[in-house]
Amino acid sequence: MEKSPVKRRETAAVGFVAALTPAARILPVLSAASAGPAAWLCPLAALPGALIVAECLLAAMRRARPGEGLSAVTLRLLGRGAGGALLALYALWLVFYAAFSLRSASARFTIAIYPGTNPGIFMAVGAAACLIPAMGRYVSLGRAAVIFRGLLALVLILIIALGISNADPGNLLPVTPEDALPVLAGAPGAVGILTLLLVCTSLPGGAAISRRRDYARRCLVLSVLFSLIVAVTVGRFGAELTGRFELPFFTMVKNLSVPGLTDRVEALITAFWVFSDFVMCSLTLMAASGAARLVLSMPEEPPGPGLRSGRWITPLFTAAAFAVASVMAPTNFVLTALSERFVPALNLIMAGLLILPAALAAHIKGQGPPSRRQ
Repeated sequence: MEKSPVKRRETAAVGFVAALTPAARILPVLSAASAGPAAWLCPLAALPGALIVAECLLAAMRRARPGEGLSAVTLRLLGRGAGGALLALYALWLVFYAAFSLRSASARFTIAIYPGTNPGIFMAVGAAACLIPAMGRYVSLGRAAVIFRGLLALVLILIIALGISNADPGNLLPVTPEDALPVLAGAPGAVGILTLLLVCTSLPGGAAISRRRDYARRCLVLSVLFSLIVAVTVGRFGAELTGRFELPFFTMVKNLSVPGLTDRVEALITAFWVFSDFVMCSLTLMAASGAARLVLSMPEEPPGPGLRSGRWITPLFTAAAFAVASVMAPTNFVLTALSERFVPALNLIMAGLLILPAALAAHIKGQGPPSRRQ
């Protein structure tokens, strides 16, 4: 029986849900530090850069055969030597990013909800929860993400509506031509997040190949969403105060209230935000495992249950992510430095090392449809 492919709307849902955690954590701080009151324009300024990344990705994926993802395409275009080395390197980066996601999620709980709690508890629970979907099929994660997207969209509408009602327009305006360079300087953080999501959602096989308009639509929707997240945060606190908080977006959420319903809504919102952590960590582990199996000449998606045909790689990567998360940031200060200085830059560097050679190889081999013969 032929497997049903992951639909484009399911791929888009995975990217949407996974984007919320890194965007809420780093973009308000990075954008406010760079552009001040014009910080809300930084994610919009990231759109051209994200579209360039999408064009490079599209160039490589034009050579994809039915059922192939970016991992298989890269290996076929660049060969088992160069392609395998690049895939192995990017798989290791994704394991590191899964560890970073676990540590970031635990910090949100220990800072905003349960101060003083050992973050290891949250990391262990998160790693165990993400292992199950990471060992499953991409289509299952896509279908779950469609449901999560609907729930999180309702939460975002509530946050943005309440945030706008509490925002001070003076914290966001006026915007002058002199703000153009600071806005552009604040754009790479959003470009890095968009790049990570474009690559990660393209790596696994079994998905319908995205078209140019699909990439453009996803980048536009997420750029606008990122802009709104920054706007409600900076609008509430101002650019200077936003930069002083470890988690300014969730600090803003903590002070929101719905008259007549509840005093504070942060517990509900934080609970729903776990969906984003879940999808991001599961996606990175799934993509890393599939890439590693291809490098080792195993099926990208092992048939049947159990740990045969390379399925053991996923538990190994999950354990490695948990181990790295446990030692990567002993303090929240170190985690903040990783979030704001190193991870955004590494997102762009690692994606460039993978996408650019694949796109160049696809260009050299021609733009026509790929041959059915190996």
